[in-house]
Amino acid sequence: MYAVVRTGGKQYRVTLGDNLEVEKLAGDVGDSIVLDDVLMVARDEGIQIGQPTVEGASVTARITGQHRGEKILVFRYRPKKRVRVRRGHRQFLTRLQILKISGDGYEYVKEEQEAAPEPVAEVVEPVVEEAEAAAAVAAITETDAVVEAATEEVADADENAIDAVKETVAKAGDAVEDVSDTVGDALEAVSDKASDAAEAVGDMAGDAVEAVGDAASDALDAATDAAGDAVDAVAKNLKGLMGRGEKSGDVADADEDKKEEG
Repeated sequence: MYAVVRTGGKQYRVTLGDNLEVEKLAGDVGDSIVLDDVLMVARDEGIQIGQPTVEGASVTARITGQHRGEKILVFRYRPKKRVRVRRGHRQFLTRLQILKISGDGYEYVKEEQEAAPEPVAEVVEPVVEEAEAAAAVAAITETDAVVEAATEEVADADENAIDAVKETVAKAGDAVEDVSDTVGDALEAVSDKASDAAEAVGDMAGDAVEAVGDAASDALDAATDAAGDAVDAVAKNLKGLMGRGEKSGDVADADEDKKEEG
């Protein structure tokens, strides 16, 4: 059987004897706490689903540790604003061991296993001669000197490693800042080029519009002049035709006069 409990805004599936880490809860190591925000209980008899919690159900746990989690780094960056904030965070955590799951009409308790007594070894006093004892003491002294030297070497190596890690972290921070500056400069350059290109396109479009307007105006003037010339030509032709008609009428009148005189 198992249950689903909610604590610290998170849900956990727990069974008897489970060890889990949750966000910090009040209490000392060894204290027992009750988690009554139970969302579901699954047993052999069936499953109870809360709406939102299972009525009467609770989970009892023992605090086995209070500690802090691993450190995480949070970096906030805003381009073109010279904002670069680096913060660290370590969450307080509580380690729990599930002891009991209970509800209306049922209770499941973790069985405590009794530790078997350790066998007592029979102590036999060794018989050591004085020469062997002196050799043993000398060996122990030499071993202590070797251990002390090795400890000093390890300490020096740890200090060197720590210094190397600090130097690497500092270089990484500088590299991040350099990359941020490079990205900001590149974005500004791209923005400037885009603005210049937009202005150039606008100027070319304006010149094209002016050229089209001039061409259209010239074409309209040419069409107007051609129309005026055509109208003048038609009027001249009409005048010529009218003059010919009058001349023909005069000739006819003259012929009639000649006929009458004859």
